[in-house]
Amino acid sequence: MKLINDFFTVTEIDDSQEDLKFKVRMNPAHPIYQVHFPGNPITPGVCLVQMAEEILENRYQRRLMLQTAVNIKFKMPIGPEDCPWFVFNKVEFSDEVLSVRISIEADGKQYAKMSLRYNIAE
Repeated sequence: MKLINDFFTVTEIDDSQEDLKFKVRMNPAHPIYQVHFPGNPITPGVCLVQMAEEILENRYQRRLMLQTAVNIKFKMPIGPEDCPWFVFNKVEFSDEVLSVRISIEADGKQYAKMSLRYNIAE
């Protein structure tokens, strides 16, 4: 199930620096927030990983399949009203693999960080 343009939308892109940055807005009315957790909704970590993949797929117009996830750290919860930036740094293509480090940030705070490797599907 794709999350982009349903669970979240990209509202701003900043590629003027070395890092690629994508600001996102979550959909507070999405059914995921009705069960995770009622009365205190939090964006599930697996959704954050999927969001990163979909942002990269749209950016590079390639289908990706997660191969390895290392050093995933969720430091603070992200609620449906938050509008964090997905900051992609160290984006490296080699053969049929895309490696990237990602930081999810807002207002000078880091909510999560992860290092992911994807197989590039044809």
